[in-house]
Amino acid sequence: MRFVTRLLAFVVVILAAFWFSVRNGNELVNVVLPFLRIRAPLSLVVFACILGGMGLSSLLAWRAERRARRLADRAASARLAYEPPVASNPPADVVSPAGAEPERSEPSPLL
Repeated sequence: MRFVTRLLAFVVVILAAFWFSVRNGNELVNVVLPFLRIRAPLSLVVFACILGGMGLSSLLAWRAERRARRLADRAASARLAYEPPVASNPPADVVSPAGAEPERSEPSPLL
């Protein structure tokens, strides 16, 4: 049911965009930039703004992802640098009780 609702909302948005471009296709607007003036149809200007916004947010998300990975890598390397070395053989003075098995832990329900 959720898929049908989303599909219906998507179709409504597409039809609204089509209606907007048909109604305003003949409207010409002036886009005044610092060193450039563009005279273009309104629907083309809106479409370009939407594409530009999508591109900008993709670029910012990619940059934030790179920054988060870099911080995670730094944290992992710092954690490895400060961990004490693991002894492969126990010291000779430690005696384990005879017949004692190591405790087994239950698997995590989150895994």
